[in-house]
Amino acid sequence: MPIMTWDASLDIGVTAMNREHQEILDAMNRIYDAKAQGVSGSAVNDMVARLGSVCVRHFADEEAYMKQVGYPELQRHIQLHARLLDQFSGHAAAIKAAGGAPNDEFFHFLKFWLTSHIKGIDIKYSEHARAQGVA
Repeated sequence: MPIMTWDASLDIGVTAMNREHQEILDAMNRIYDAKAQGVSGSAVNDMVARLGSVCVRHFADEEAYMKQVGYPELQRHIQLHARLLDQFSGHAAAIKAAGGAPNDEFFHFLKFWLTSHIKGIDIKYSEHARAQGVA
C-alpha cells in the first residue's frame, strides 16, 4: 500500500512537471513498500539513491522551466531545492548508516515535502506561467 497517491490536488497544470512529480511519488512509494515488506540493505539504499537522482533531475528541469517562463521567484525556488536536497542527503546517509533501513521520519519528510512543496510552492510558478500565457 503506497504512502501517498497522486490525485487532482497535486496537479499544477504543467504536464511535464506533473509527470515528474508522479515519478518522484512512485520512487517514494517503492521505498515505502519495500520497508513494509521487510526489505532493507543495499536494495533499499539503491532505491533511495534512485529517488535522489530523480529529484535532482526534476529540480533541474523545473528550474529550467521557471527560467523559460520568467518566473520572478526563481532564485528563491533554487534555494528551496538546495535545502530540500541537503535534507534528503541527511536522511539518505542515516538510512545507509542503519543498514538500508528507512525510518518513519524519512517518510514523514518525503510526504510533507511533496505535499507542501507541490501545493504551496510549485503551484506558484504554474500560476505565473498561465498568467503570462505560456503554460
